[in-house]
Amino acid sequence: MPVLARVYIVRHGETQENEDGVIQGQLDTVLNKVGLEQARIIGEKLRSIPFEIAFSSDLNRAAKTAEAILAHHPGVELQKKVELRAQFLGELQGKTQMARTQVGLEDRKMESGACFAARAETWWLKDILDGTALLPTKSDPYHILVTTHGGFLRTLTRSLIHGRRASCAPGVVDQRGLNTSVTIIDVDHTRLGLITQWADASHLNSSKTVARDECGRNIRQI
Repeated sequence: MPVLARVYIVRHGETQENEDGVIQGQLDTVLNKVGLEQARIIGEKLRSIPFEIAFSSDLNRAAKTAEAILAHHPGVELQKKVELRAQFLGELQGKTQMARTQVGLEDRKMESGACFAARAETWWLKDILDGTALLPTKSDPYHILVTTHGGFLRTLTRSLIHGRRASCAPGVVDQRGLNTSVTIIDVDHTRLGLITQWADASHLNSSKTVARDECGRNIRQI
């Protein structure tokens, strides 16, 4: 089946809160020195991809990662989307990971998992499926950049699979999304997605940074 759109979903670079194990949620944190270097590296990695469309969470850490990538694609306008934000975590935001056991799960200000998943799927339907359907037909796929957050990436991909809107290509498995990891989803003309790459961070192998998951845990020295 011909590919209509190839979507590159990139998690933002590292923040000081990532390093310190602080829960960010929708706090508007910024890239630290390591994160800026990671953003530069992923920009170099993706410079040959002919991006035509770019979306980002409006939070600084994601937008600055997108800007580093788009520095090699000066003709592409970055569309910042509130819908691409991380999950709102109420009283947990700004606290350490250890606070998860101390703050009650009944916090009514926290965005529920169901609402978060619905937000992610609604964005996918509107901006990716409906949006690309309105574009002129061409022989090559549209290349779309999306920069967002680890929790959003995980929630979106799992929701798409659970809802049978997407499946994994052979050999592709669910794995933690490290800072600036790249997930690729091909969308065909039937509006189904095929995940051909999941949270790949191999571009950091030659750098002297620490790969962290969305909880701030050190996964490996890279």
